[in-house]
Amino acid sequence: MSTIIFLLIVVAETVIYKLIFIVMKYRSIRFDKIRYLQLSELGSKFSMSFSSHEVLGNKIMGLDGINRKLLVLEQTDGQSHSCIIDLDQAKAITVKKIYRSIKAGELKKRRIEEFLKTIQLQFEFGNGKEDIVLPFYESEIDNFYDLPGLERKIKNWQMILSKMTGIKNKKPIREKRELQMAD
Repeated sequence: MSTIIFLLIVVAETVIYKLIFIVMKYRSIRFDKIRYLQLSELGSKFSMSFSSHEVLGNKIMGLDGINRKLLVLEQTDGQSHSCIIDLDQAKAITVKKIYRSIKAGELKKRRIEEFLKTIQLQFEFGNGKEDIVLPFYESEIDNFYDLPGLERKIKNWQMILSKMTGIKNKKPIREKRELQMAD
């Protein structure tokens, strides 16, 4: 009798976990659709037409390939903030990796990826305009196991945007690395 009860409990837990996962995925898809509609409406106000888009945590970005502009919409604390990046003005588009401090001997025990704090797509303008940084991965927010996929995404976006702007990098993918000093 106790075996049957145990099996029923295991089956019930499995069903509950699957239902929770389905509900969470549905909410995420619904939330992405809402953000895409907001991006689309904002893009229409600026006469933009998006050929592709990407959802990054609390941000969504849309690429207008014809006008060579990137619209970034961010939701923080119920407020929407937007930014339009004119790709024709960009002098360089780089992938920047920032690491937490690494003490002597720690790399013998852990991989360098475990010290990664953020991966950003950085737009440099060089005309006195401040650089724009678009985070793709933030260790405090994103799951470490999503890192390989996010690295592929950022490199693809860098390559696409660099080709659109005609920016020539010495290597196909130019990457900046920054380490923070240990206290």
